[in-house]
Amino acid sequence: MQISRFHQRIASAGALAYLVAALAGIFYLVQAVIYAHTSSSNLDEGAYLYKGLLFVTGRYSPYQEYGPWTNHMPLSFLIPGATQVLFTSGLRSGRYFVIFLGLLLSLGVWILARRFGGKWWAAAAVAAIVLNPAMVNAYSIVVSQILIACMLVWTLVLTLGDRRPTWQLALGAVLAGLTLTTRENLLPLFPLLLLYIFWQHGLRAGAWAAVAGALTIGVIHAVFWSGILSVWAGWIPTDLLDPWRIQGGGAAIWDPDISPEPRVYSFAQGLRGNFIPLIGVFGFGALALFRRYWKSNPNWRAAIFLCALFGVLFGAHAWASLWQNYCVFCFSGYLMFFSVMGIFLIVITNQSVSIEKAPLYSGFSILLVLVASTLVGYGSYQEIGPGLLDLPLPRLSGGQIQGGSAPLFAYLENLLHMTYPEAERLVAALAGFLFGVILILILLVVLPRLKAGKGGRQNLGLFAINVFLLTGLILSPTPILAPAGELERCEGDVIAAYEQVGEYLSRVISPGSRVFWEGGLSVVPMLYLTGVDLYPPQINDGYSYRLGGDAEQLLRYGLWNDELREKWRAEAEFILIEERRYNPEWKNFLETGQFQELERTVQISQCEEKSGIRIFRRSR
Repeated sequence: MQISRFHQRIASAGALAYLVAALAGIFYLVQAVIYAHTSSSNLDEGAYLYKGLLFVTGRYSPYQEYGPWTNHMPLSFLIPGATQVLFTSGLRSGRYFVIFLGLLLSLGVWILARRFGGKWWAAAAVAAIVLNPAMVNAYSIVVSQILIACMLVWTLVLTLGDRRPTWQLALGAVLAGLTLTTRENLLPLFPLLLLYIFWQHGLRAGAWAAVAGALTIGVIHAVFWSGILSVWAGWIPTDLLDPWRIQGGGAAIWDPDISPEPRVYSFAQGLRGNFIPLIGVFGFGALALFRRYWKSNPNWRAAIFLCALFGVLFGAHAWASLWQNYCVFCFSGYLMFFSVMGIFLIVITNQSVSIEKAPLYSGFSILLVLVASTLVGYGSYQEIGPGLLDLPLPRLSGGQIQGGSAPLFAYLENLLHMTYPEAERLVAALAGFLFGVILILILLVVLPRLKAGKGGRQNLGLFAINVFLLTGLILSPTPILAPAGELERCEGDVIAAYEQVGEYLSRVISPGSRVFWEGGLSVVPMLYLTGVDLYPPQINDGYSYRLGGDAEQLLRYGLWNDELREKWRAEAEFILIEERRYNPEWKNFLETGQFQELERTVQISQCEEKSGIRIFRRSR
């Protein structure tokens, strides 16, 4: 009877874990739908959707001369384009498709975490994604992060762990090849995966995986040869690729000079937005270097592989964003390509590491908690800084407490001569540091009272990282604990607004018309117009614009300059201009009698003023 009751309790606990995971999946779906309907479209989303539609329908081909600028691997455009053809062309089908990919990703996370840690760890792994609105939001718009993250997770599902069937390993290598031909920045995945398969699964399995993956990459390169080499020309510094590098000269108009402080802030934002996976890798990755701590050889090899891949990708994307000037504040978004791997390392480490005395690791963990909490606090200065600076403190005069109170900022301003922005950053960072100090002190008090198995003590380092992963969420943008402004969404339905705008444009702009686009960063409204000729270089707005240069050569590569701009303005039958972009220069050009203004569209976003589109038709 007692044994029967014991089995019933185990079965009930397992069923509860399934229920928690299912509820987490439902919560993900609810959040994703909300974000999909309330997030404004950005340049990348419009470019992936519209270029993909042009490519899949045969209007242009990837890497075609005098076509759209194909600045990434072909599948990053063809997959979103296929959704436009298979379903209804427009933003709705694209965003619903990526919501499906997000759910598929969550399923993969559950399967792999369950393989290494059991049902409850699987439920916790899914919850780690659901409780990160920054990640859910990023995965709810049509950009390549969600494509890559989903492919990466399922590549790991098929290949990671002991005794994987050869067919799954080969399929995982195929998927790794598709990942590479979707985004070139995932280049390290395929070679490192092959090394892992050879190491863990043997020569025969590695050979099958190598052939399957190499064929996938080779076939896709052959189909898009030789234009696809233009993607690698931007990455590989060899004269052999010079024929595929952009010719025509001209300087990019986007060339900012970013000081060190914003780079640190971008790093802190990346840590804050990817808190659990990054702390998991930084905190537990060091243990992968010591085989003696690991109870399972296959799990140790999986941890080595995850750390190596994560480290290479992290370094490459940090270099591309934080070290360069082109997109310093893209760092957090770049991490969304692969940060989910850190969740798996947390599960594997907690299930496979046995460690009691490791003073160096304990010291490292304490230092990590203090540094990370300080950075997370600093990355939150816009949310918590004003409240801290408004804290009332007793007034002091001549060392004596006076009546009334003064805000903290008054002391910092008078004593340290700090400006308000400087004070915001300082107090937020100090608050994060204090959070870490308090956490460590509590752990030092609590830890001696906790017993590990067989009378041993819990290791301070492991315990500190795990507790920090839980309590550190207080300073992260979770749905429950984030400041009110962090998760503020736009009022109204963005998808419905785009559909209304697109429907109106399709009525007033006839098929075959030449359209000059100045309608905003995202060309999503053009998805609803059939047979309309938009000048392809305008899809990337100012990012494909060059100052000076040879117009013919630039157009050949999908770029444009002042000469082409004036030529297109002179021949366009319709000019679409976002209200906020209608400046005196446009006013002088359009109000000369050559154009008739039609009724403008509704506002696309309630969060952005003057987001409607003004429509000008050339007079016959």
